[in-house]
Amino acid sequence: MRVLFVSTSTTIGGAEKTLFSLATRLEPKEFEVAGAVSLKPLGFYADRLAERGIKTHSLGVQRWPLFAHTRALAGIIRREKPDIIHALMYQAMQLCRFVKPRAGVRFKLISSPRVSYRTRSFWTLAVDRMLRGADDLLISESDASRDFLVGRLGYAADKVRTIYNGIDIAEQPAGERDSKRRELGLGAEDVLIGAIGRLDEQKGHAYLVEAMSRMRNLSRAHCVIMGDGPLRGKLEARIRRLGLKNSVRLLGEVDDASSRLSALDIFVLPSLWEGLPNALLEAMAHGLPAAASSVDGVCEAVEDGVTGFLVPPKDPDALAGALSKLIADAQTRRRMGAAGRARVAERFSFSRMLASYEAAYREVVSRP
Repeated sequence: MRVLFVSTSTTIGGAEKTLFSLATRLEPKEFEVAGAVSLKPLGFYADRLAERGIKTHSLGVQRWPLFAHTRALAGIIRREKPDIIHALMYQAMQLCRFVKPRAGVRFKLISSPRVSYRTRSFWTLAVDRMLRGADDLLISESDASRDFLVGRLGYAADKVRTIYNGIDIAEQPAGERDSKRRELGLGAEDVLIGAIGRLDEQKGHAYLVEAMSRMRNLSRAHCVIMGDGPLRGKLEARIRRLGLKNSVRLLGEVDDASSRLSALDIFVLPSLWEGLPNALLEAMAHGLPAAASSVDGVCEAVEDGVTGFLVPPKDPDALAGALSKLIADAQTRRRMGAAGRARVAERFSFSRMLASYEAAYREVVSRP
C-alpha cells in the first residue's frame, strides 16, 4: 500500500512532526512510503526524512499555490502512483483536493486539518466548501476539532474521525536535566517554567509574559520560551518594558526542544486556540505539570487539578495564580507530573496513534 504525504511545510511544528513520525514508522511489510511533498521550501523534517532514504519534494510555493504548483503535484502523483495521499494542513489539503480528479491516477485522499478552522477567512472557508467532497476521510486531532468541523462547518459526521496525537514515553538520559539547567545558569532551587511554540498571536505568549510580571515576588522563578515567529520583536520589547530581562528568556527556534523539556519544572501553554498540541503531550510525557489555557483539545489532555491547572485564555491573572501554586509546592508538581505521564501512556501514546492511522489507511483503501 503506497502512501504519499503532502504537507504545507516541513519546518519544526506539530503537524510536520506527525508526518515525520508516520512516514518513518509505518509497518514496512504493509505500507510503502512513496515520498513526502512540501508546498513550501524544504525544512527541518524534510532533511530528516531524506536522511532516512525517503524522497522529498518541494513545490516552491511562496504564498498561495498557483496552477504551476498544481501541475507539479500532479506530475509527482503520476510518477509515484500512490494508493493513498495523506494531506496535512489547510493549503496542502486544498491543493490535493483540487488535483485529485485531474491527476490521471486513482487514489484515496485523507486530509488532516490539524487545527479548527475558526480563524479562517470567509474566502478560505468558501474554497474549503467547494473542494471538501474530494476527501475520502478527514482526520481531526481532537474531539473539539471534530465537533467544530461537523457542527459548525457542516462536514459529514461519518467522514470525520478523531485520532489523538501520540507521543513516545521515553526515559530521560541520566544527567540530562542537570546539564540543560547548567546551560541556563540555574541552580537546584530555581523553578523553571517553559513554553514551546511559534511566536504568533495564537500561542498567547504575551499573556505569559504579563503573568510573569505579576509574580516578581517569586525570585526563584524563571521562564524560557522556545520558538520563533513574527511577534518576537514585540515580545522582546514587552519583556524589557516590564523589567523581566533576568527572568524571561526567548531561546528562539531549537531543534532539541524535547531534551530541553528535561530542564523544566512546569510547562505552560497560554494559547488562545489549539488542536491538540504535541508540545503539551511531550511535556506531560516528561512528567511535567501543566498550566494551560482551557481551549479546544487542551481540555482533552489536561485534567484540571489532576495533571495540571486549566485557566481561561487571555487571563494573565489566572495564569499567574496557577503558576504560583505550582511554583510554591514541589510535591504538587511531582504528583501532577506523574499523573500527566500516566495519562499520556494511557490515551496519547505513539503506538496507539500509529495503530489508528494504519487502521484508517486500510479501511479507506478497502472501500470501493
